Amino acid sequence: MHTGRRTFLAGLAVLPLLLSGTGARADTRLTLGIMPFNSALALLKTHQPLRQALEARLGQPIDVFTAADYTSFVRESLAGRYDLLITGPHFAVMSAEKGYVPLVHYRAPLQPIFVIRPDSGIGDAEALRGRVIALSSLFSISSIGGMKWLADKGMQAGRDYRIREYPTHGAAIAAVAVGEADAALTTHTPLKQIPPDVRSKVVELPSEIRIPHLMTLAHRRLGDNRIAAIRKALRDFAESPSGQRFFLDTGYQGYDPVSDADLQALTPYVAIVRQQMELETP
Repeated sequence: MHTGRRTFLAGLAVLPLLLSGTGARADTRLTLGIMPFNSALALLKTHQPLRQALEARLGQPIDVFTAADYTSFVRESLAGRYDLLITGPHFAVMSAEKGYVPLVHYRAPLQPIFVIRPDSGIGDAEALRGRVIALSSLFSISSIGGMKWLADKGMQAGRDYRIREYPTHGAAIAAVAVGEADAALTTHTPLKQIPPDVRSKVVELPSEIRIPHLMTLAHRRLGDNRIAAIRKALRDFAESPSGQRFFLDTGYQGYDPVSDADLQALTPYVAIVRQQMELETP
């Protein structure tokens, strides 16, 4: 079901089952926006334990949304359409300037990596010259970080290699597995979350970049008390059995608080994405 550019991830027929036993109040719903780094169905399945835990702890139903593409999602986020956000760290910095409060980021380091076939003959960055590199989006932090890493080595898209965009990280990785692309720019966590039959056909070519991982934010309009309750609910989830399974299955490892140093380290990437997306600087 679509609302503007947003995609409602939880089907209405499923909703009563998800809320059963949570004590949620139907008159005060929260909206959670999740960056479209995977298909809508995969996002819903992956985040269901988190959603159910937050509903139970906060006593409110949560409607989960994504968007058809990164640009639409960022515009919706900056317009304050969501109460809660799970988004890329560069988008989190931009959202913080528009009224969102960064709460936590995933503990696992976000490292852009290149995924290749074992028989590709690609052993280092230089071997990517003249190749086709698949991306989930030009605006994802893995794409921006990986292309910046190549640029630092003197390689420019269009001149030294070609890029091909796909809807999701999984689709970009699958393109490598079936031979449509020579390499894909992604990160460790999407690689962990794709089907095993696809994952078995590719291997990693690491980069040297380390970036803070996906961040969770709450809009300031919720007020200090509710934001404090959300922060505690996230911490409780991380310590619960379902939360520990979530972090094990996704490879996210856990939550860490967002520091000023995290936000400052993202400044170069925010500048790049603003230029690419032609978004108005606050």
